[in-house]
Amino acid sequence: MSINNKRVRLVLIVLSVLLALTASCTEAAYAEAVKERVSENAKKVLMVRRHPTIRSKETHRHIKTETYKFVTKWGEHSEDGQFNGPAGIAIDTSSNVYVADTLNHRIQKFNSNGNYIAKWGSYGSGNGQFKNPTGLAVDTSGNIYVADTDNHRIQKFNKSGGFITKWGSKGSGNEQFDYPMAIAVDSYDNVYVTDHWNNRLQKFNSIGDFVTKWGSGGKDDGKFDKPTNIAIDSSDNVYVADSSNTRIQKFNYNGSFITKWGRAGSENGQFDYPTGIAIDVSGNVYVADTYSRLIQKFSSVGRFITKWGSYGSNDGQFDISRGIAVDATGNVYVTDYLNNCVQKFNPNGGFITKWGHREIRDGQFEHPAGIATDSSGNIYVADTDNHRIQKFFSTGAFITKWGSEGSNNGQFEYPEGIAADSSGNVYIVEGVDGLSGGKYRIQKFSSNGSFITKWGSKGNGNGQFGNPKGIAIDPSGNVYVADYDNHRIQKFNSKGGFIKKWGSKGNGKGQFRGPTGIAIDSSGNVYVSDIEHHRIQKFNSNGNFISKWGSEGSGSGQFKAPTGIAVDSSGNVYVVDYWNNRIQKFNEAGSFITKFGSEGSGDGQFDRPTNIAVDSYGNVYVSDTQHHRIQKFVINDISPVTQRPQVLTINQRP
Repeated sequence: MSINNKRVRLVLIVLSVLLALTASCTEAAYAEAVKERVSENAKKVLMVRRHPTIRSKETHRHIKTETYKFVTKWGEHSEDGQFNGPAGIAIDTSSNVYVADTLNHRIQKFNSNGNYIAKWGSYGSGNGQFKNPTGLAVDTSGNIYVADTDNHRIQKFNKSGGFITKWGSKGSGNEQFDYPMAIAVDSYDNVYVTDHWNNRLQKFNSIGDFVTKWGSGGKDDGKFDKPTNIAIDSSDNVYVADSSNTRIQKFNYNGSFITKWGRAGSENGQFDYPTGIAIDVSGNVYVADTYSRLIQKFSSVGRFITKWGSYGSNDGQFDISRGIAVDATGNVYVTDYLNNCVQKFNPNGGFITKWGHREIRDGQFEHPAGIATDSSGNIYVADTDNHRIQKFFSTGAFITKWGSEGSNNGQFEYPEGIAADSSGNVYIVEGVDGLSGGKYRIQKFSSNGSFITKWGSKGNGNGQFGNPKGIAIDPSGNVYVADYDNHRIQKFNSKGGFIKKWGSKGNGKGQFRGPTGIAIDSSGNVYVSDIEHHRIQKFNSNGNFISKWGSEGSGSGQFKAPTGIAVDSSGNVYVVDYWNNRIQKFNEAGSFITKFGSEGSGDGQFDRPTNIAVDSYGNVYVSDTQHHRIQKFVINDISPVTQRPQVLTINQRP
C-alpha cells in the first residue's frame, strides 16, 4: 500500500469518528426535541435513524369509549300557549298579539283574548331559529321583526312566521350588535334596534340596510347605560328605556335629543330599572318598571298620569314586568317574565284577563334544583320556586309531593339541595333568602314526606349556615353540607348533631370559594365542587385533603362553574358543568372519561343545569333548571374503537 493510500485511509477513519461523535450529540438533541411529540410506542424506535419511516411492531388495539344517550324527560312547560320567560310583545293592526317566549326560543301568536293561534322557532342559529329572543315589532304590512338576542341579529318574518331575511352579527361596527334587546318600526317601516351592550341605537330600512346610529355609554343627554327597550309614536319620535340610567329619553327619528324624565327611586315618575315601553294612539307613554313591579303612565312629555301593580302572582300583580304593548283601542298588554304570563289591562290599569299562567301541576316544576335517588330507584326533586318536594318513579311517573311556602315544619323557602339515606329518609337544604329572610336549615323527612326533625340557623358557628347548597349522606348515615357563604363543609350525624367542619375561604388545598355540590363514594371519600375556583376537591371522611382537578375553561376536564356532583357505584364522578351546559364524567382520581350535553332546548341539551343524581343501575338524572325539567340518560353500549399502529416519520439526516 502506498503512502498516499495510507494517508487517505487515515483521513477516512478520522472523518468517520468525527461523524459518529457529531451524530451521537445530534441524536441526543434530536431525541429530546421530539420526545414530547411521539407516543410511547414511537419512543421504542427513536434511536433508529437510518430509515425515513419506522412502524411500531405493536398490533391493532381496541380502546373502549363511553357515550350517553337521552332516554326521557319530564316537567317542562312548552305546551302551546304556555311561556318560559316571556319578554317582548307586539300587536298588529288586527289586534293579534305576538310574544317572544324567550327561554323556549320561539314566537307565539294569540288573538286579543289570549287564544292561541300559532308559533314558530326553536333553539339554534339557523334561519327561523332563535337564542333567547327578547324584542318584537310589527310593520305596516304585518311583517314581524325579532331581536334574536343571543345570536346578535335581527330576523324578519311574514305574519305566518315564514322567514324573509336577517341581518347582524356580534360586534360594535355598523350593522353589528352586542345583545340587541328590543326593536321598533316607524311609519315608513324603518327599523330601530336597542344595541344593549354597545349603548346605542341603530336604524335600518326594512330590508336591513344601515341608515344611522346614535348614543354611547354615559349619563349625558343622548347617551345610554344599557338601553333595553324602544317605542315610536305616530310622529316617529323615538322613546328609549335607558335602563341602568333609570330614565326615559325621547328623540326625533334622526336621533336628535328632545327630552328625558325619571331617576332612581320609588316615587311617581321614578324608576327601578325600566325595561318595557309602549305608546298609545294619543301619545301617552307606558313604562314597565321592572323591579318595582309597576306600570307607570305618562304624557308624551313625561308628565306622570297614573300607575298600577305590585309584587305577586295574582291578577294585576307582577314578578318582573318586562315587555309592554298597547292595541288600537288603548288596551295594555304586559309580559310578566317570572310569572310566565301575559296580562291585559284597560288604559287606566283595570285588569281584564291573562293567559299563559302556569298552574302548579303534579310533575311540573318551577326552576328545579336538587335531585336525588333512593335505594329503590325513586327520584326526589327539589321544586325550588314552587317550594315543594316531588317524588317520582325512575320513569318520571309522579308518586307524591309535600311542602308549601312557609317557615313551619314541612314548609320550605326555596329548597335547593336534597339527599336520601339508605333507609329512604330525605334531607332538604334551604338556604337562599326568601320573603321572610330564608331559613338556612336542614329538614329531614320519611320517604313519604312525614317530617322527622330539623336543624340549623343563619350564622357561622358550628351547626349554623351561610347559604347552604349541597348535601350528601355517607354509608354510615352521616350528613355533609356544603356551606357556601362560609366556604366550608360541615359534618353531622343523622339527627343533626354537629361532628366536625373543614375549609375556609381561599384557593389553597382544602380551601373553598363557594362550595356548592357534594357527593360521597362507597369508601366515604368526599367530593366537593368548588364553584368559583372551577375545580373539584376530594377529601377523606375526616376532611383530609386527597386531590383536586379542574381549571376554568371549556376543554375536557375544565369547568365553568361546576355545581352538582354525584358518584356512581363504581366510584366514577359526574359533574354538572353549569355555564358549559354539559355533564363531565371522571374516574375517582379525576381522570377524564367522557362528557355529554350542549346549550339548547332539545333532548340532551341544557340551559344552566344545576344538579345530578345517578341510580344503582347507572342511569343519570339531570335537573335542567332553566328549562324546568328533568332529563334522564343511560350509557350507550360501549363501542370499541380501533387504534391503528402509530407511524413515526423521521427525516433522515444527510
